[in-house]
Amino acid sequence: MGDYQNALIYNFKTLTVRQRKQKDGTTVGSKKSIASTYNNIASIYLNLANYTKSIEYNLFALKIKEEIKDSIGIARAFTNIGNVYEKMNNNAQALKFQEQALGLMLKLKDDYGISAGYNNIANIQLKQNNYAKAKYNFEKAIEIRKRTNDEEGLYSTYNNMGELNYEQKNYKEAKKYFELAWEYFSQSTDPYFRTSILINLGEVYKYVGEEKRSEEYLKQAIGIAEKNKMPEIEKSAYDALAGMFSKAGDFEKAYSNLRKYVEINDTIYKIENSKKVAELQALYDDAHKSSQIEIFKKEKIQSELESSKKELELQKQKNFKNILLLGVLVLCVIGFLFFNRYAIKNKLNKQLEIQNYQIAEKNRDITNSINYAKRIQDAILPPKKLVDKFIPNNFILYRPKDIVAGDFYWFERINGVSFIAAADCTGHGVPGALVSVVCSNALNRAVLEFGITEPGAILDKTRELVLQTFSKSDEEVKDGMDISLLAIYDTKENEVHVKWAGANNPLWYVKDGVMMDIKSHKQPIGITDNSTNFPTHSIYLNKNDMLFLFTDGYPDQFGGESAKKFKLKNLQELFATNAHLPPKQQLDVYVSTFENWKGLLEQVDDVCILGIKI
Repeated sequence: MGDYQNALIYNFKTLTVRQRKQKDGTTVGSKKSIASTYNNIASIYLNLANYTKSIEYNLFALKIKEEIKDSIGIARAFTNIGNVYEKMNNNAQALKFQEQALGLMLKLKDDYGISAGYNNIANIQLKQNNYAKAKYNFEKAIEIRKRTNDEEGLYSTYNNMGELNYEQKNYKEAKKYFELAWEYFSQSTDPYFRTSILINLGEVYKYVGEEKRSEEYLKQAIGIAEKNKMPEIEKSAYDALAGMFSKAGDFEKAYSNLRKYVEINDTIYKIENSKKVAELQALYDDAHKSSQIEIFKKEKIQSELESSKKELELQKQKNFKNILLLGVLVLCVIGFLFFNRYAIKNKLNKQLEIQNYQIAEKNRDITNSINYAKRIQDAILPPKKLVDKFIPNNFILYRPKDIVAGDFYWFERINGVSFIAAADCTGHGVPGALVSVVCSNALNRAVLEFGITEPGAILDKTRELVLQTFSKSDEEVKDGMDISLLAIYDTKENEVHVKWAGANNPLWYVKDGVMMDIKSHKQPIGITDNSTNFPTHSIYLNKNDMLFLFTDGYPDQFGGESAKKFKLKNLQELFATNAHLPPKQQLDVYVSTFENWKGLLEQVDDVCILGIKI
């Protein structure tokens, strides 16, 4: 019935009774019945999107099935674990467990298990875009399910065939399969099957020109998902609704549904930056759109003025002819034309005044939007108090060129390791800020979601996630970032172990009073030819040694007597000279040096420098 919370309560009650010890030392329930309850609990956790718990209870069940040598139970446990990994988008692990399950079912000649195995493997191959193999395995499943009169399995595979055709843009064929599946599952009490097919129908209807039906089915899916607390399904439905409204040109509704999608997604993965991306993108789009409207209005006013000038010139010529031909009437005509010309000019001046006021208002709106975007971007940056808590001796020099920046600094603390980075994204201002949020989000996911702790591997995964995000655009997006990423490990005594990796940005550090550097890996976090993995460098430092992470804004600043760049060489000498000072005093020196060098010239780029004293 989809009441997962109560289902969980009663399954745990059942488990408690079945595990209760009797006087002879045996449990009230058999091992097989206990394993069955574990399976039920794992299945409920899967529907509640609690994947860690789902795998945990599936493994409990698998252990018992192996103890009692229940081959079918072992195969089904493999299937269940594979399903969880598939939900987590870990397709390699999912395929491994599903293939193990199918191998056991083939040995046992269990038609139900064999057809489920082919179907599950095909689903993973579909996610891997291996359409030919997916189609082959779906057809094998359909053949067995027809032969064994497995109606629920058959119509479930029809739904999967619809998804295969949808991915290949065969929308009419996809619609046929989805509608076949809905004929059967519309009467089901299982909310998972019903909502999955409703979302598929909603997605395909928008591509065959049936937007009203698309909206109807997707809202129906949301209602069922909300009632049954199914966040993954609810998230997918809101995502599909946003896409449908966007395709229909109703951007207000598209944005509203996308916000709901992001809120649910944040709840599941505990990543808040996705929401900030959506808000910042909306602010940028609004600013860009408003700017384009005002340009159009200015051009229109200018066109009207030019047109009026031409009319006046023609009128002058006509007046001159009238003077020659109609001597007595000329004064009356000139008087009339003068009055008419004055009225037109006065009218145009008033219109221009109104338009200039409207433009000023719009410019204020745009500035206010960008100022709000700065608040969002500031919220993405780690609080200074958090950095100070785990890295007490530090300074942060952060100066955006414009209101918002393409540069950002990043910090996370996981399992006793402090990760800190200085990053420079493509561009500055609003476009650079948008890219910075995408890149910051990718760093968070690499560490928090995928659990990666090696700096080089973190950059590899970050590049993969950034490219994945930008690949959704119809145009090739070449934006990305340069970064210097440091991991500081808690070590005993006076020696501190750090690891570092960099994309186009080096690491400079002062060890025992000597300035040293590690060159960066010459490729960005983004599109590059012949990309290679980012290497991780390991260093051991002593007390009072100093590390510097930075972007190129400071050395690229023009200034001085000849209005030339400050340059990396001068920056390195500046760091080496002042590394012995406390971080706060160093910060004062670097700020004043920058201001004196820049003088009255404009700041050319965002500036970000992080200093860490061991």
